[in-house]
Amino acid sequence: MQRTIKGYPPSFHETFFPDRRHLAAVLKLANRAFVGTTESISAETGIPTGKSSGKVLPHLKYAYAMGMIGSLALTDRLYTLKQTTLGRLFYAEDPLLHEPITQLIMHLMLSRPIGGASAWHVFFGRSRVALGFSATLDSASAFLAHELGNSSALPGPIFSTYREDASLARTGVLNIEKETYERKGLPMLPEYFSAFAYCWLTYWEQTASGEQQLSLAELEAHCGFVEVSGWSEQQFETFLMWTVEQGITRVDRQTGTPLIMKIKRSEELSTSIYSDLL
Repeated sequence: MQRTIKGYPPSFHETFFPDRRHLAAVLKLANRAFVGTTESISAETGIPTGKSSGKVLPHLKYAYAMGMIGSLALTDRLYTLKQTTLGRLFYAEDPLLHEPITQLIMHLMLSRPIGGASAWHVFFGRSRVALGFSATLDSASAFLAHELGNSSALPGPIFSTYREDASLARTGVLNIEKETYERKGLPMLPEYFSAFAYCWLTYWEQTASGEQQLSLAELEAHCGFVEVSGWSEQQFETFLMWTVEQGITRVDRQTGTPLIMKIKRSEELSTSIYSDLL
């Protein structure tokens, strides 16, 4: 099956990488359920904007694609900013979005096939066969252009996002040296597994909402989380067995093809994301 991708189009960022300072300011404003124009949001947050372009709208879209604020309802040039459950958690535990685990969640949510950014999902979730885990930046750009259509917005700020400390460099998922890059898998740290399980279940709920039980191959075809994670089969198996031990999933191996049953919902795991770090 061809995985459905419904995320922001390649040019949504208007060439700006996600700056954590601006995202933190948006998150703080959303804590007040702020309603305003891009100009008033700029005045409140200090995020630069202009008459025809600026960083406000791209950062509102980044915040939405990262799961921190709800859908950007626009009425009479007014945007309504409200924190999601994840946004409230970030605001309470890591309001500056500085911690590696916070940035890893932001990365995974941005790379979702549904609700994220299409270029991010295509690069992290569909490039393994074509590019492997390391390639030149030019070959990655050509792959993205082939998959998403020839656009001057590709690859845009994907690479600078993971190169800049002001963005998501602390994730460690992408190392860039001159004209080449190397992808790294999510860290195999059990204290991070609640966060990864939250994101995995979010992918599942958004791409196969009516399915409580699927084979791993079927689930991966829908959501692509394993490929986005950068894990090997053995690493994912370690993570999967952890979810079984925690009562998050159940795995039936009697049919020959392991079937994964979802026991918990993503939101049930949100409170464990930071408490497991203690």
